[in-house]
Amino acid sequence: MSPHHGPLTDGIPARKPAQIVLTDTKDTTCAVITFPEADDQRAGAPPTVMIDCGNSRGAQETTEKMRATVRRALAGRTRIDHVFLTHPDSSHCNALLPVTRGLEIGQVSCGGDLRQYAGLQGGAELHRWLVGNNARTFPPSFRGLSAPVISFAGMQLYVLAANSTGNTGSSDTDANGSVLLLVYGSLRVVFLGDVPGSVAAGLQAEVFPADVADGPTGHPLAPQGQLLVLGHPSADGAYGWPWGPEGNHRYTLLREHTPSASEDGPATGHASAAMLLEGPSAERTSAAEVEDKDRFTFASVDSWTAGPQPSPPLGLSG
Repeated sequence: MSPHHGPLTDGIPARKPAQIVLTDTKDTTCAVITFPEADDQRAGAPPTVMIDCGNSRGAQETTEKMRATVRRALAGRTRIDHVFLTHPDSSHCNALLPVTRGLEIGQVSCGGDLRQYAGLQGGAELHRWLVGNNARTFPPSFRGLSAPVISFAGMQLYVLAANSTGNTGSSDTDANGSVLLLVYGSLRVVFLGDVPGSVAAGLQAEVFPADVADGPTGHPLAPQGQLLVLGHPSADGAYGWPWGPEGNHRYTLLREHTPSASEDGPATGHASAAMLLEGPSAERTSAAEVEDKDRFTFASVDSWTAGPQPSPPLGLSG
């Protein structure tokens, strides 16, 4: 089965679109990914993936908005094939049960220790659900660059790191969080969760030799095309390796990671940060070439489509 679709343009295959939808308030943390359709219909329906599902305020109204966004992202599907909870933090998982109620759930994977989820506010029910769904955790100091956990129609999802403290039950649940990487053609999306910059630095030391800043050719982390970073990283985590060696990238901030006041309560620091890094090489292609390469296009601030789009240069639209 070929992962490519359509003609070759400038040596890069045109690809079918994939979609990433984020819940659309700064108080929430949830991403739904729909993989592209395969060329061969015998491959079946493209998988759907959810990364985190939490609400920092715990408000029912916000949870209902999340539920509506997830249903819209699923576009009539009634199954989520894989759920990833990056780490045991209420604002990353406390809306999972009400948001996914009525949906069929496939594999569930969690950062940290399952028992830590039971200790969260309202976590007893979540823990029972995780155990009942045979949720799996990752071993200490896990690195998953050697093989994707999901691969379909040319798109791959990797777990870059999990349980980086070396102790799955460590109280440092941020550092033990899972870091996920989505790869599609020349596009990269990194889901950081709440991991500190030290985790990214540790990955750098383990994966890339010090004298090869961009990594080996063909490596999943080797910068190509565009890189979208989603999560709540510290400044060094957001702008350090491997997202962008200084001087070689242009950053466009799509959603600020800053506290924002709301009508019904005080400011929250759990803003959803999303940054598009454009131009991962010091060499820039022409505008005409850019139009033919893989890219992310933006239907709204909370929705991205990955695939070839013969449209004006990148930016927010609509």
